[in-house]
Amino acid sequence: MKASKSKTTDPDLFHTLMQFHREIALPDMERLIENQTKIIDRRFDQVYTLFDGVFSKFDRLESELVALKGGLSRVEARLTAVEARLTNVEARLTNVESRLTSVESELQLVKNELGRFERWRSDLEARFGDHNSAENEKIAEINEQLAALNNRVAALEPRH
Repeated sequence: MKASKSKTTDPDLFHTLMQFHREIALPDMERLIENQTKIIDRRFDQVYTLFDGVFSKFDRLESELVALKGGLSRVEARLTAVEARLTNVEARLTNVESRLTSVESELQLVKNELGRFERWRSDLEARFGDHNSAENEKIAEINEQLAALNNRVAALEPRH
């Protein structure tokens, strides 16, 4: 059997479909696309706003980082200067300690000599007593010198 041919021909069907497309399908598709485009544009605006916020925070953080690096460089420079000064102070302290040891040794020698001198004076006093006034004057002079030496030793001892 043969298919019956309808009154509508292929060109008419094509024109009808094109008219349907132009008048119904195309406007609906354009409206849907436009609505979706507006929704996507709003979302992109939100994303751009978020990115702007992130970039501004990055800029602020970068500025703070530069400031921190500068501050750290200044602290490191000052620390280096303090370390140099501390090394100098330590060297000077070592020198002072060395000199103090030397002074202590000399003080001990002076104390020993003073003790020897006091024993010699006591021996002289015991041997000669009050016999001779010239000798008594000499002994008084020696006693004055001894007192002066005692004062000098006493002045040196608080440093110890």
